Amino acid sequence: MQLISLNSQTILGAISLERYEGFIKPWRVDYHDKDFFTPNLLDGHAEAPAGVRITFETNSSVIMVEIAPSKAVLEFDVVIDQELVNTVKVEPGDTSFTIENLSEMNKKVEIYLSQQEQVLLKNVCIDEKADWQVCPSTRKKWLAYGSSITQCHAAESPSQTWPAITANALDLDLICLGFSGECHYESMIARTIRDTPVDFISLCAGINIYGQNTYNHRTFQAAILGFIKIIREKQPDVPIVLSSPIYGVFREETPNLVGFTLIQMREQVQEIVEIFRKNGDEHIFYVNGLDILSAEYKHLLPDELHPNAEGYKLMGQNYTAAFKPYFK
Repeated sequence: MQLISLNSQTILGAISLERYEGFIKPWRVDYHDKDFFTPNLLDGHAEAPAGVRITFETNSSVIMVEIAPSKAVLEFDVVIDQELVNTVKVEPGDTSFTIENLSEMNKKVEIYLSQQEQVLLKNVCIDEKADWQVCPSTRKKWLAYGSSITQCHAAESPSQTWPAITANALDLDLICLGFSGECHYESMIARTIRDTPVDFISLCAGINIYGQNTYNHRTFQAAILGFIKIIREKQPDVPIVLSSPIYGVFREETPNLVGFTLIQMREQVQEIVEIFRKNGDEHIFYVNGLDILSAEYKHLLPDELHPNAEGYKLMGQNYTAAFKPYFK
């Protein structure tokens, strides 16, 4: 079979690509700087390729993907011309999967990697006599930063996370920086966003900070203000949407260990946007998380925190509506 070149032109949505021992590992931070993401290197979530996809054009009727064996089940979505045609589950220890009986017409192929587990890529192969080419993205680039609710572990499949749904609906080129339990507005993430040229940025603030008591009333706004100021050093005019938490059940009115409730956090997140706008930043906007998933949809939060697959689809629809005004 014929090999597809795997590089930054055919692996989209990653911040960096690490090559070792014949494999490629997509990272959602710059792996050269990984030691600076202390204290826990984002708990390994930067190595889970949420939103990362192999993308190319081909007329091949067969595609084979070779990977390193994993201890976990790995899910991959095969999207053809923006339509999901197959979700593949690779069992622990298996090292390849094949998609057959595809159209022999030229088509855009996107293979979404697992949003849950680390994936090491070896080869992508097509029919020996088939044609293929790089599919340069003409879409506007969107970077989404958030928590597990942005990484979307419980989504139906890798292309059915809310960021992927929203990106598909708005024709955006997604970079997903959703890190489960690790959305704490550290300066290294701010530098990563600052140094990644994009056309649109969304930031979700609050739920991990509430759960881990990261900042109190003195430090919460200061941390996020400084984070956004770092981004603005190189991206002064890129639209930024700052979102407050979705509905949080008991967290709405129950103070955490440092005295915060989600109601108070939403007020302070909105104030952050107002501070920037008062000081001349006309490209920053606020989205209330309750407009994305409200108490009406509490039944879509099975653990009273994370949406289920249906909840993530609802979030994708609602974020599409919330972001659409910025892409007229």
